Amino acid sequence: MLKALLVVAALAASVAVFLVLTYVRRSILSRSGSVAMAARLSRHMEGRGWAPGFAVYESGTLRWYRMFSLAFGPRYALSRDDLQVSERRTPAGPEAQIFPPEVAILRCKNTAGEVELAMTTSAVTGFLSWLEAAPPGAAFYSERG
Repeated sequence: MLKALLVVAALAASVAVFLVLTYVRRSILSRSGSVAMAARLSRHMEGRGWAPGFAVYESGTLRWYRMFSLAFGPRYALSRDDLQVSERRTPAGPEAQIFPPEVAILRCKNTAGEVELAMTTSAVTGFLSWLEAAPPGAAFYSERG
């Protein structure tokens, strides 16, 4: 009985330490502000593979971090210079079950490939404004359909 109690206490302490470290990490990374934003990390199953996270705008780069991670580096670092929004859509199928109706999904392309980002419509306004602030001549938005 005592061993089981010690195991439960160790697990609870581990979870508490992880949560505190995750909070401290986010506080450090988002000192200048951050935006809640999910990213699709896997496309193996239709509508699945989304991970919650937050983005930090730093000059000409959007840095996306996973919400529940201890890594200090961003999962994605998207340069405004070669980033384009190729599609904007509402959540469909399984996505409609995990995202509220006021979320928009943007498919973005750059020289490294594609990334899908999900954010509120107000965050989309800020994201597109950030893209528009690109140097003259940079292509930033080409919506299909």
